Amino acid sequence: MADIRLTPDLKTAGGEVCDILYNGEFVGTLTLVYRESDRMKGSIHLEEQSIAEESKQDVYDGVQAYVQNLVDALNITECEVTASCSDYDFVIATDHAIRPVSEQSELAERVYENFQDQIEYEWVDDGAPLSMIVEEEAVDHSQWTLLQQHKQDKGYELVIVGESRNHVEYQIYDREADLVAEASLRLYGPEVIGDITWSFDPFEEEMDLVTELIVDDFNEEDTDSFVFHMQYNGETVDTIELTHLDVLDLSDEMEADEEFDVLPNRDDYSIVLARDDGDTLTYEIYEQSNGSLPIGTATIDVSSRQLTGFIDFREPGSPDDRELIATLLLDELDKENEYETFNVSMLYRNKLIDEILFETEQLH
Repeated sequence: MADIRLTPDLKTAGGEVCDILYNGEFVGTLTLVYRESDRMKGSIHLEEQSIAEESKQDVYDGVQAYVQNLVDALNITECEVTASCSDYDFVIATDHAIRPVSEQSELAERVYENFQDQIEYEWVDDGAPLSMIVEEEAVDHSQWTLLQQHKQDKGYELVIVGESRNHVEYQIYDREADLVAEASLRLYGPEVIGDITWSFDPFEEEMDLVTELIVDDFNEEDTDSFVFHMQYNGETVDTIELTHLDVLDLSDEMEADEEFDVLPNRDDYSIVLARDDGDTLTYEIYEQSNGSLPIGTATIDVSSRQLTGFIDFREPGSPDDRELIATLLLDELDKENEYETFNVSMLYRNKLIDEILFETEQLH
């Protein structure tokens, strides 16, 4: 199925301008002006050179689905949206003067050559769902259901709303063009640090998705690390720290695997009890090569003979390293507690990377 998206370019309480993307490519613009519980007027303009003739209907159906949803949401009683497919005569913009068609020879030929072939559309509201009129011929809405289902798929769009030499601001919208979050980031050389302010209390998956979108927008050759403070209702709900080491290419992964082929040494690690809260014990995990900074923190529930807990690593290490660390941790727990099983989850940046279960029979 074709991928049709509307990316907000300008949005106010009484109107919006959206870029129309077809399979990831810009093909035109949707402009709407509306008053809630009253009227909506607007236009769709497709760039003739950007879209094939056989694809236009898919785009019109997709945009009509969006307009219909907006009419329903705002309780619009009268709607009129016109559509056209042609080259632009001229563009009025703040960064250059107005250019007449006569000064755009290449565009002028196409505009006048295809003017008579321009198709006009109009949406009218007669009390029923919006219907499209195309030179008095009915339109096939066979893709309506598929497009509606597509709109329900989860996904966010990233829009740059401000940019300078060392500062960039984004707005993130969902597929319904609702504002999800705003990001204000500063660039300190190869470091990117800033706040992402959410319109709602986000789930971890939503924060990961927005983080991925923003990181992908930066050139990995120019940036080494990212620190994002997730804000909601004036409070920090999470902080995400990333480096480009998290997205190693295949060659780097192969080199890392070769390093991990060497079995770890017990003497390289030490486990230190940092806090005892009765039923909960907290340990810091150290590696000699990392000096005085811990490489991870273990939190263990010892309220029953079935011990459970997790280890939050600063660096993921290899599976052999993690298994050895879990064994050393169990040796420390064995000094203080009797147990039947020990189930420990391994986390790296709040994501599960490993899980190990020890049973008494295997150890004694």
